[in-house]
Amino acid sequence: MRVERPTRTAVSLATVVVVGLLVVSAVGGALSMTLHDPTIGVAAGQSQPANGTEIDSCRTISSSGRYVLTEDVRNATVDTCLRITASDVTLDGRGNLVDGIGDFGTTGVRVEGGSNVTVRNVEATDWDDGVRFVGTRRAVAANTTTARNRVGLSLVSLRDSRAVNNVARSNAVAGVFLVGSSSNNTLRNTTASENALVGVQLVEATGTTVVGTEVRGNEFGVALLGANGNVVRDSVASGNHIAGLWLSAASDNRIRENRVSNRFYGVYLADGAENNTVESNDAVNNSVGVRLRASDRNAILRNRVTDSSDTGILLISSDDNRVVGNRGAENRRGIVVSKSSSGNVRSNNSVGEA
Repeated sequence: MRVERPTRTAVSLATVVVVGLLVVSAVGGALSMTLHDPTIGVAAGQSQPANGTEIDSCRTISSSGRYVLTEDVRNATVDTCLRITASDVTLDGRGNLVDGIGDFGTTGVRVEGGSNVTVRNVEATDWDDGVRFVGTRRAVAANTTTARNRVGLSLVSLRDSRAVNNVARSNAVAGVFLVGSSSNNTLRNTTASENALVGVQLVEATGTTVVGTEVRGNEFGVALLGANGNVVRDSVASGNHIAGLWLSAASDNRIRENRVSNRFYGVYLADGAENNTVESNDAVNNSVGVRLRASDRNAILRNRVTDSSDTGILLISSDDNRVVGNRGAENRRGIVVSKSSSGNVRSNNSVGEA
């Protein structure tokens, strides 16, 4: 019996919902004002303690330096708990919790502009955005955990920055969200699980490398929407409900050396995804290993596609793609190209049927 697939309308609606919710998040944060906002800084001529300035409650950090959170902050009712407005700041949470009450427009840790800002070793729960960077250059988000927020780690207009060893779980929309004029960033060793819609999402981001990521139990594992010139590699997408790796209206991306095993689609290109390369991935136990719909001039090269319950590689209304050198076995159907597709090149494939 053929596995029932999500309709194009359903997936397109998901696109609208995901983008709409996240754009509201990107804009909404700018509308809020902190209700209780003590400011901490270092006066001219003074120096910080050698181990950094200790803080134990919500406040604004307005001077460069190292700051250390010494205890949990729970059930904070402010709009932003820890706000950083200076450059050259390191905030070390020492594993402590910054916890809110889940109100719309609130943020656990917010970095506004500046450069050379690091946020690390902090857990943020029950906010609209757990940890949020806006318009920052050369930022680092490291060893953070975000849970039960609307968006876990929100990166808006970020440039030349790194997010490393972060965990985002059980957030109401997305685990990690990179949006806007973000460019030349690296997301490394991210774990994003059980987020309601997307594990890791790039919207209109360019020049980003997503590497060593594990996404599981989301609707979509890694999603690139209108995002061009990015790389997703050496990652694992498993147990996601619709697709492991999803590209929509995204171009010139490289998807390589990933392992995907999901309910419906391993790698899914849709809605004008063009000039992407899907290469040397391992697609196992999906309904469809690699699926293209309304996507032209892509290269599907040297993937291993096995144990697909419906089809190994499926092209629908997609033109001028190259499907070359793919291998596999135990697929219900091997490679299927719909009559609505044209100009596709298939060569040297052996995607065996069961």
